[in-house]
Amino acid sequence: MTNSTTPQATTHTTDHSSAFDVELAQLTRNNFVEARHRGRLILLGPDGDVQLALGDIHEPFYLRSAAKPLQAIGSMKAGAPLRGSQVAIACGSHRGTFEQMRAVQDVLTQGSTETNPLTPANLALKPTLPSDKQARQAMVQANLAATALAHPCSGKHAAFLWACTAKLERGDLEEGSQNWTLHNYLDPAHPLQQVITEEIEAFTGEPVAAIGVDGCGAPVHAVSLAGAARAYSTLGAAIRNLGADARASTVATAMVDYPELIQAPGSPDTVLSEELDAIVKGGAEGVLCIGLRSGASVVVKMSDGSPRAMYAVALRALAAGGYLSAEECERLLALVVRPVTGGYVDGKPVEVGELRVHEELFTEAPEGK
Repeated sequence: MTNSTTPQATTHTTDHSSAFDVELAQLTRNNFVEARHRGRLILLGPDGDVQLALGDIHEPFYLRSAAKPLQAIGSMKAGAPLRGSQVAIACGSHRGTFEQMRAVQDVLTQGSTETNPLTPANLALKPTLPSDKQARQAMVQANLAATALAHPCSGKHAAFLWACTAKLERGDLEEGSQNWTLHNYLDPAHPLQQVITEEIEAFTGEPVAAIGVDGCGAPVHAVSLAGAARAYSTLGAAIRNLGADARASTVATAMVDYPELIQAPGSPDTVLSEELDAIVKGGAEGVLCIGLRSGASVVVKMSDGSPRAMYAVALRALAAGGYLSAEECERLLALVVRPVTGGYVDGKPVEVGELRVHEELFTEAPEGK
């Protein structure tokens, strides 16, 4: 359960543009504030104007898994002919359901060539058991070994590999194709990763501020909230849009057509994508990007790295911008935000608190610096 409230006994910076971040939400338990969540937020309108900015929207942050749609576009530009579910799983941070693992295997199978066959062993990922409970139990009961297919980033990595095999197949027909080697496909200096960096810069409209190493070993790019919002505005507006950039439209349409591959059935990204018919992609350390078909977008970066408040904050911002009705916002909040509970009565958990978004910040916040 989430509510917006005027915070009690809480001090906020009056000029939000002068603050690096602001307190966006509180978690209460029995009317006592138990946790405070600070962060930054930007809401772009369909015309690209900043409708709402809280905290510094120009300070770079790592996109983490929210970069996957842009990385998929880079893989496609490099030569991976991803389509449909293949695109979606390349953009996903999946839980390892059997459907998801089959989708990753399909990318590897389609990307295999006679000289460069692709198997899960080619994925530079640690074999693991699925985080999906049903798939995990089934694999354990069947005494099946852990597999890289179950890794949340396996779809992205499989798309990387397909781009490389596609280039290698060109042989002497394309200068430099021999440099698209498989063993070091995660090296930032690899030609594939250079193409991906160029695409991220093109969609965000700014230079990448830094490149680090993501949890899965792939390069991770730092951009501003404003840049991320521009990218997701472009992606959202490209959904089923024949007039949009072809690769952006392919990626955006696949993400809304196969939302169950983006995270998992019942999970926040998947649920909101289904309900909003929008591009919804979370990332580690409290990153959330949403692109609507109208071209509006919202990007949230929680400073404490927790995802607990980010969905509520993003939905409240969309409602404040007029993209959701109050009733629709409440309905969606109930689907994606866990209630604060304590104990059980008649076998049911008892709600004893709530997540309170400081919605009053959304009414008169000036543009970030």
